[in-house]
Amino acid sequence: MDRTALNRATESSDSPTPGYLYVDIAKSAAASPVASQEIVAYLIKRLQKNNPNVKHKVLKVIAKTAESPVTRGLFKRALSQDARAVGAIKECLGFRGPP
Repeated sequence: MDRTALNRATESSDSPTPGYLYVDIAKSAAASPVASQEIVAYLIKRLQKNNPNVKHKVLKVIAKTAESPVTRGLFKRALSQDARAVGAIKECLGFRGPP
């Protein structure tokens, strides 16, 4: 798991995430099922932040990695098997930003 790529892809700035990072993250998630589980755990930990930019970028990384053909479904499987991940993503549906 490449933590620097994940950190850069989910940083709190307003700048968009470079497209090549999505491909790099998908390739590292496709390395093994354990790598996919570690990436899911890291992204869910980042999703707990209250910064709306971080939440948006994490959800975008999850979406791009899940739909990538490189992962061959490993990432989707790891995401769906983690009940904490599914709950955290559902919590984001009601997120309206800081008061």
